[in-house]
Amino acid sequence: MGGNTDPPARQFAAAWRAAADALSDWQHKVSEVTGEALDKLDPAVRAMVEAGRSALTGSWRSCHCPCASAHPDDVGVCDGKAVLTRQLGEADVSLCAPCAVAQGVAEMPR
Repeated sequence: MGGNTDPPARQFAAAWRAAADALSDWQHKVSEVTGEALDKLDPAVRAMVEAGRSALTGSWRSCHCPCASAHPDDVGVCDGKAVLTRQLGEADVSLCAPCAVAQGVAEMPR
């Protein structure tokens, strides 16, 4: 085999270690990416569940999100129909689904 003088058992052990190292590296990367994806999905899923709950119960309220400070990069996303409340500081603030998602995305680690 191309001039390799190592016994087959040693060649197999080296190949096994290389495969195990590659699998370990792959597992670490998949775990890291999956964790990041779940962190990004969590605020969106919570907003979706709250929106669904409000739609089923018909309890639409006005959104009171401080858009300019809560999600300044997403100006104009507010639809004005609050679907959930979130504690900001000491107060509970009514939020529409787009504002809730924009706030969640704005708070995500980059």
